[in-house]
Amino acid sequence: MNKITPREFRNAFVAVMQAEGDNFRAALGFETKSYNFYMRTTIYPRVARKLGLSSWKREYYTLDGMLYEERGVDDTGKYASYANWISVAIEHENDAARAHEKMNKLQSFNAPLKVLITYAAEGPGAEKLLGKYENLIKTSDVFNDIATLRQQLVILGTPKTVLEWRFYAYENDGFVLMLPG
Repeated sequence: MNKITPREFRNAFVAVMQAEGDNFRAALGFETKSYNFYMRTTIYPRVARKLGLSSWKREYYTLDGMLYEERGVDDTGKYASYANWISVAIEHENDAARAHEKMNKLQSFNAPLKVLITYAAEGPGAEKLLGKYENLIKTSDVFNDIATLRQQLVILGTPKTVLEWRFYAYENDGFVLMLPG
């Protein structure tokens, strides 16, 4: 199994967003449903390719995005409607006030990396959101392995303009801002 780290996902995501540039800026003007479709059909597959994975084309058991290594096959050898395992579970929420619901949903999936993408300005509001996510994660960490085996990454974009992305990896003491590099 190809275990993707938060740093590897961050680097692939940044590279794709830089390459998409103008197309992404145009997508920002789409209505929410179309913007989410753009993320699922354009951004996630490109990130997946950079990581040596495949991207599920639609929602996967209610996940907004899912990256996988190997698709399941049925008894006849035809591709099944499931992946053998989830490498990266992705939830994307345009409304930061509701993103805690998506973070809670991510905890229901057994994946080596869970990614939440949402939008919040830098400052106290973002810190409050991260604190809320930390509490959700700590409450659901019944095996005490989330910081090591089932890692979490929160990506916060600047609301409306998405001039920058900030990446926070979950460690034993909570979320830590990932510096470039």
